[in-house]
Amino acid sequence: MRVTIECYGVSARWCGSDAITLALADGATGSQALDALAALYPDFAARRDSVAIASGDAIASPTAPLFDGDVIALIPPVSAG
Repeated sequence: MRVTIECYGVSARWCGSDAITLALADGATGSQALDALAALYPDFAARRDSVAIASGDAIASPTAPLFDGDVIALIPPVSAG
């Protein structure tokens, strides 16, 4: 199945693009999508555990299954002072 990952904020720099399409096994989870992304992009891999994912209007559970054609977004950590 194919899943598109939208990269927002600094995550676009870590991955070198605003959007990446990954080929994943059927039934893959958000966490497995992040693992696949980390294997391709070392800068992302170093920060993988600090990133949340969203699907639609909500933060998604990393254990939730993905489906062919899904679009998920990387939500990098945010700090303010």
